[in-house]
Amino acid sequence: MNTKPTTLIGLLLCGSLPLLSGADGGCGGAFNSTSPAPDVTGKWTISYGSSMTVKVNIGGSVYTQNLPGSGGAFSVTHGGKAYSFNLDCSRPEVVCPSEVWPSTVDIDQRDAMYKHRMWVKIPTQQCSGVTMAPQSSQCGSGTPNPDCKPVCSGSVVTSTADAFGLISEAGDRFDLLLGGSFASNGINCALLGISAASAKIGSTGKGIDWQATDLSQGTVKTGFAGGCLWAGALDPMTGKPEALVLGASLEIATPFTAKRL
Repeated sequence: MNTKPTTLIGLLLCGSLPLLSGADGGCGGAFNSTSPAPDVTGKWTISYGSSMTVKVNIGGSVYTQNLPGSGGAFSVTHGGKAYSFNLDCSRPEVVCPSEVWPSTVDIDQRDAMYKHRMWVKIPTQQCSGVTMAPQSSQCGSGTPNPDCKPVCSGSVVTSTADAFGLISEAGDRFDLLLGGSFASNGINCALLGISAASAKIGSTGKGIDWQATDLSQGTVKTGFAGGCLWAGALDPMTGKPEALVLGASLEIATPFTAKRL
């Protein structure tokens, strides 16, 4: 069996673990471990907290804001100037954590030798038509598409894809890299690579009878570039986001717990 794709995914995940909350630095050991791990295979129901935490990084300064679970508008003051943001989760261009990590998920451990490796099916967006170069007036510096990446000529449809994760060597937590492969229709903002989920694993038994029973202290994170359409602080001269906002980043975190169905 060709294991190179899985190995590459694992290495990418390991490289991203310092960005995940609670990563213990033991990624290499967990990825290659053949020791027992709790059985997490099956359907899980996810319950979210009633709020989310937003961290905005502008020019190296980080500002934290607590919002309801559905999002909302807020502003931060940087260098004596107010910068406004609108994180309304119902808007198509805003992808909140609860939309990346759905209310019910399927988890499997498909590699019989490496029980610490896990896969979760999550929603992903794909272009139903063809991708094409955007008009020059709709991309470039000062726009939500500064790199003039191709956009979808048709509608963006939602399907499912596998996200790869690791159960810690101790079997008491997992870290999952959700990725950011969201197709663009010229409106959707691209997710940054920090999009991830992590949680503590409650379990019973050991060895072949080791069963995961619940997930607690979970966090789902998504990250965005500051040039998204829902970032305010428009330059009065150009009507476009200012350079500081375009270079900013936002991290949105939502707590969750889970139980087996």
